[in-house]
Amino acid sequence: MKIKILFVEDDRAVRALLVEQACEDGYQTAGAANADAAINLLKKEDFDIVVTDVRMPGLSGLDLLLHIAELRPRAVTLVLTAYGSIGDAIIAMRRGASDYLTKPLDNEQLSSALRVAANRVSQKREMPIEGKFAIAPIIAESGVMTKLLEEVKIFAPRKFSVLVTGETGTGKELIARAIHELSPRRDKSFVALNCAAVPRELLEKELFGHERGAFTGAHTSGEGRFGRADGGTLFLDEIGDMDYDLQPKLLRVLEESVFEKLGGARPIEVDVRVVAATSADLPRLIEEKKFRRDLYYRLNKVMLELPPLRERPADIRPIAEQLLAHFCASSEGEGLPPKTLDAAVWPALSSYCWPGNVRQLRNAIERAAVISAGEDLIRLTHFPEEVRGGATSGVSAPLAARTSFGFAQPLPAEGIDLKAQLADQEKQLLLQALKEANGNHKLAAEKLRLPRSTFIEKTQRYGIGK
Repeated sequence: MKIKILFVEDDRAVRALLVEQACEDGYQTAGAANADAAINLLKKEDFDIVVTDVRMPGLSGLDLLLHIAELRPRAVTLVLTAYGSIGDAIIAMRRGASDYLTKPLDNEQLSSALRVAANRVSQKREMPIEGKFAIAPIIAESGVMTKLLEEVKIFAPRKFSVLVTGETGTGKELIARAIHELSPRRDKSFVALNCAAVPRELLEKELFGHERGAFTGAHTSGEGRFGRADGGTLFLDEIGDMDYDLQPKLLRVLEESVFEKLGGARPIEVDVRVVAATSADLPRLIEEKKFRRDLYYRLNKVMLELPPLRERPADIRPIAEQLLAHFCASSEGEGLPPKTLDAAVWPALSSYCWPGNVRQLRNAIERAAVISAGEDLIRLTHFPEEVRGGATSGVSAPLAARTSFGFAQPLPAEGIDLKAQLADQEKQLLLQALKEANGNHKLAAEKLRLPRSTFIEKTQRYGIGK
C-alpha cells in the first residue's frame, strides 16, 4: 500500500517543492495551505504521514498536532521549524510529533526523514495501538539510571500510583511499561493516553467513555481508557496538561476506584493502576492554580525522576549503539548493512546537549544510518549540523545545562575560535532558559538574571524564535 503524505505549509513555493520531492521519492502526496485546510482533508482522507510547518496564519502547526491525534491517531507527524526554535520543537514532541526538521531543508534531509517516517508507518500497521507489550532493555550504565531502575524493581510489584517526571524524550513511557511488566498485572492491558495530544473537550470521553446520546453524534456507547485498562495499567502522559475542571474526576477514580461514563449515572467499578508522567513543573502549576494539590499528592505516592541525557553521558554511547543495531536489524532499516559509528562521532555525541533527549538521539541515529546508505561506517558528517556543533573544528558546543559549563573533552590540537564558542554557549543558555520557562521571555530572562529587554535583544541577535 502506497504511503500517503500531507504537507501543511503556508508558503506556496515551499509547499510545491516539498510535494514534488515526495512524489519523486514514490509517495502519494497532498498539500494544504493552513491548518484549517489540513483538518478538512484529514476528516476525508487517511494520511499516513503529516509534515507541518509550525508558524502559520490562523491555527499553528502545534495546534494542528492536537487535531491529528484525534482524527488520525496512527499518523506519523513531522514538524518544520526555523533554526533555533527549539522551544517549538519540544512542545511539538510533547504533542506527539515523531521528529522535527529545521529550515532551510534540502532534498536529501527531507528524503531521509520521510523514509524513516514511512518505515514507522509500516511498523504501526503491524501492531495494535494498545495491548500487551514486551519492553526492550533499558540502558543504564550511569549511576543515576542504575539507581532509578533499582527503585522501579522495588515499587513495580505494588499497586502504588507512580509519578514519572523528566524532560521530553527521556523515556518516561518506557519506564511506565517496565513498571507494568514487572508487576502482577503484566498479563493484563497496558493502556496509554497522552493528555497533551487530546483536545480538552474530548479528554473526559477518552478517559471514561460515553453513553449513547451523551453528545451530538454519539449513536452508540463507547468505552474509555479506564475501562480498557481494567485489571491492568493506565499510563497518563503529560498529566500537567489535563484541564483543571477534569482533575477532580480523576482524583475520585484514584481514591474510590469508581467512575461514570460521560452522559451516564451508573457507577462503574474498576481496578486500574495509574502511572502518570509529566515534563511540566507541577509544584509551579499548583501555585498558579492550574493543577490540584490533592491530585498531585495522590499521584505522587512514588516519584521517579528521569534525568536528562546530558546529565548521564555514560549512557549515550551504549544507547546509541543499541539503537543503531536495532534499527539496522529491523524492518525499518531494511536493506541497510550492519553499521558502526566512527570514533570521531563520540566526542560530538557526548558533548551535545540533546534537548530532545533519547528520542532525539534515536532520530539522529536512524537518520544518519539512512543517509550513510550502503556504507558500513557512520561518520560525523552524516549527523545534523546542530549535533556536529556547526564549528569548523567539528567540536560540539559545550553543554550549557551542566553546572560546570565546561567542555566534555580536551581542546582540539588546532585550537578553537573562542569568540564563536562563547557566542554558541550564550545561545545554548538562552535556549535552555526559554525551554525551562516554557517559552515565557520574562521568566527566561529572570533565570539568566538579565533585563527582559536585554534578553529579547540577544534572542533576536541569534535568530531564536523566528
